[in-house]
Amino acid sequence: MTQSEYIAELLRILRAHDAAARATLTALIAALPPKAREIHFVVFPDQDGEGTFSVVASLEGPDLFVLNKAIEGHRYLFDVRHTEDGIEPEVPLFASDEAGFNVQDVIVDTAMQWVAELWETSGHGRSPLPGLVYGEEGYGTLE
Repeated sequence: MTQSEYIAELLRILRAHDAAARATLTALIAALPPKAREIHFVVFPDQDGEGTFSVVASLEGPDLFVLNKAIEGHRYLFDVRHTEDGIEPEVPLFASDEAGFNVQDVIVDTAMQWVAELWETSGHGRSPLPGLVYGEEGYGTLE
């Protein structure tokens, strides 16, 4: 699978989960505590570059534990898990160094694009707080 094929497939999978992610984002915005200052969307690619990842929201402001406890049930916009039946949701997986490109960077860049799309349809103008999206551990090539 080429990098461009992988990006297209990953976007297809992420967009197939738009409705659930929009509902989560809407619930998160409704649950925002007054002291929160910013919503952070962090893309967590797996350490090995096999292709699993999560997109998790957290809040910025004083007393992070209390802030994030307020949105606890609305933090995961997308989460790939290993289950008894395999990977859920099913995403393309890679063996170490098989891809020929940095899988973590591509995951972060693609997921950042997806979060930006979600924000435009479900967050922008609805949230009293700004949103920031980035990759954990410095992964990703976008600002």
